[in-house]
Amino acid sequence: MRRTAENNVNYQLRAREFAVGDRVTPYGYLDAQAGRVVAVWPAIGMVDVEFSTGPKRFPVEELQRLEDSGVSNPPQTDSTPAGSPTVYVPGTSDTSARRVAHSFIKKALYWSGPDRKYRLTRSEADAKTYYCPKCGDDHALQRAIYKRREGKSERLFGCGNCLFLIKELDIINLLGD
Repeated sequence: MRRTAENNVNYQLRAREFAVGDRVTPYGYLDAQAGRVVAVWPAIGMVDVEFSTGPKRFPVEELQRLEDSGVSNPPQTDSTPAGSPTVYVPGTSDTSARRVAHSFIKKALYWSGPDRKYRLTRSEADAKTYYCPKCGDDHALQRAIYKRREGKSERLFGCGNCLFLIKELDIINLLGD
C-alpha cells in the first residue's frame, strides 16, 4: 500500500505550534516533569527542551504543550503520527471470530481424562455413533479388530479418513450395543 500525503504527519506544520519559552512535556510524563522550549527546528520537526536535569531534543509528535494552569494543550493539526485513525488488521473480521469460536465446540469424541480416556459428546450419544476427534462429525468411526492373541481380539474403532484408532476401553461412556 502506498502512503499518501494525508496519512503522513506534517512535522514542519506541527513544529510551528511551538515557540521558545513554551512549557512542554513528553507524552506519558507528569506535568511536574515539564520543561521549557529553548529552540525550535521546524525544518526537521525537532524541539530542544530544557529540563531540570539538562537539555534534550525531541520530535514534535512526542511533545504536548502545557498551559500555565498545567492543562495540556493538544496539537492543532489534524495529522496523526500513526497515519489514518482506522487501520485494517487482517484476520479480525466477524467471520474469523466465529470460526475460532466454532473450533472450540466439541463435535466428536474428546479427550477428558488421564491415560488418554475419551468421552462422548451429546450428539454422538443421540446418534448412537462415534465420530473422529480429528475429522469431526463428517466421519464416523468404524469397528476394527487389531490383534488376536491367545484367542482374544483387541477391539478398536478407526477413522477411514485419517486412520485415527482408539480402543473401546478408552471411551469412558461407551454406547451400549
